[in-house]
Amino acid sequence: MHAAVIDHNTTPTYTSLSILRALKQRSHHAYYLPIDKLSCIITNNGVEVRFQDKTLKIIECFFLRAIGNILNSERFEYRINLLKSLESMKKTIINPVTGYLNARNKFSCLSLLASKNINVPETLITENEFMAYEFIKKMGKCVVKPMMGSRGIGSFLVEDADVAFRRLHELREKGYALYIQRFVNKPGRDLRVFVVGDEVIGGMARESDNWKTNVYQGAKGRLIEIDGELEKIAVKVNKELGLLYSGIDIAEENGKYYVLEVNASPIWVEFQKVTQINPAEKIIDLAEKIIKNNG
Repeated sequence: MHAAVIDHNTTPTYTSLSILRALKQRSHHAYYLPIDKLSCIITNNGVEVRFQDKTLKIIECFFLRAIGNILNSERFEYRINLLKSLESMKKTIINPVTGYLNARNKFSCLSLLASKNINVPETLITENEFMAYEFIKKMGKCVVKPMMGSRGIGSFLVEDADVAFRRLHELREKGYALYIQRFVNKPGRDLRVFVVGDEVIGGMARESDNWKTNVYQGAKGRLIEIDGELEKIAVKVNKELGLLYSGIDIAEENGKYYVLEVNASPIWVEFQKVTQINPAEKIIDLAEKIIKNNG
């Protein structure tokens, strides 16, 4: 199999390297493609995506890791259409573009999950800071998050609606929509559950004294047992969003599980350390099966 990892970094991250090494260990041909080096040529003969003017026709499977976080709207649309053009060339992309977008945008993600009767925290998305003010007064403690982003970066906790109003007004004035979520009173941790295909391959608790329980923010992972309910929720989330694999963040409160966010390109350094499971192996197992079935 000829396979490539697409990422926005010039050099591969730990996670991208993990996929590349696992591919090579199985004697597959592995390539690393920074997304800004791709281009699309449209002619009467069709559409072709190329890498530095080199054909990609030999590559059967692309592992999509990241398209970049700080992009203007035109560049974002360009990169998404570039990936869709790859799909139009009958190439397998893991994760598929639609699923990747469903998870990347918190608005899309939570609204889709809620429509499928999956527990999510009460959330307000608005451009009106007065509505946000009333929501915080009603809910009490809330978390304000960027609509797109990960690792807890840019999120902040608000408890006083009047103090929050000033910060929310500033965000709106800068052109941001407001994404405000009721704070789930989790017990000093949340759960990261890793799904590949229709299988939960493992999970860990991310524990912290801080209200942010992201590993990037200093949380530590601890191995957990996945109960039947948690497994069922995680597999359903992955399927409903149209993903082939994902890292799902779930909080516990009063005996109930709440899905907070879903990552379509999760970093698994801490997960692998805690569980001794390399997700790259499982993801490549799935890729090989897909390519074989498509062959």
